[in-house]
Amino acid sequence: MKIAGIIADNYKIEKFKKELTSHGFTDFEVLPFTPETSTIRVNTTEDRLPELEKICQQVELYFKRRN
Repeated sequence: MKIAGIIADNYKIEKFKKELTSHGFTDFEVLPFTPETSTIRVNTTEDRLPELEKICQQVELYFKRRN
């Protein structure tokens, strides 16, 4: 098992949770990082890391398009 960390602004956390869950990533926890950001710690296998990276890119693109 690998532990991947995603640092995200707090307003993005719910979107990350939704996307992670819909792609089968259910073993994760959200921890505070700074007052404005949190860390999403995801337990996964090494072969799923590229999929996790793609989810991160999609979520970031989603918020960029909203602006």
